[in-house]
Amino acid sequence: MIRLCTALLCLPGLAAAADLRAVPYDNLLHQLHRIERFDTLPSATEPGHRIDQHWRAPGLTIGERLAGQDVQDADGFDAVTGTPAAPLRAIPGAPGQTFAIAHHAGFGSNALFPVGPTGAEQPEGRGEGSAAFVFDAPQIAIGMRLHAEYSDPLGQRPAPGSAVLTFHDAAGQTTQITLPLAHGVLSYGWLSDVGIIGLTIQNTDPGGIAIDDILYDVTALSG
Repeated sequence: MIRLCTALLCLPGLAAAADLRAVPYDNLLHQLHRIERFDTLPSATEPGHRIDQHWRAPGLTIGERLAGQDVQDADGFDAVTGTPAAPLRAIPGAPGQTFAIAHHAGFGSNALFPVGPTGAEQPEGRGEGSAAFVFDAPQIAIGMRLHAEYSDPLGQRPAPGSAVLTFHDAAGQTTQITLPLAHGVLSYGWLSDVGIIGLTIQNTDPGGIAIDDILYDVTALSG
């Protein structure tokens, strides 16, 4: 999947900022790094823990959207609109429509479920939402794992959708990429010469997405 992500970034007109490029997630694991796994909360089956405020980890804040933006209902999914205010700040959504953190069978651990328009208590609401990440300092490399649909050997599930990621770098440039999703856990990594300050994620996956293992504060990067 990393090879596909790299190819997508090379397509003309897909990315606005030339410094963002894909790198295998596992390469970043070999460097000094921080990783957010959402395991400070007890493991709980869905619906799990409803989070109505931003989520704070060392050096990282996660919200529904960036301050200055709005979220609208687009056929059951969050659609982020508007221009973020400077400096970037991640803010929560309405009560019951920000996050759920629950045990995820695909990851085998807690994961973050962005909550969509139907709310955290509904299965069709968990995973259909948007998420915004703001880092305390520009990041030369970040990574994360996404889970879309579970494996489907009988071909009975709907085809996975896509995720739209919008990166904001320290130079004020914005890069947007669209990732076609697939069954199971997908691992992604990116490098930036300028430094990534913020990132928003939206998706159109029929089963929604879960996010885990956010990797950042990478040092001694060798490529």
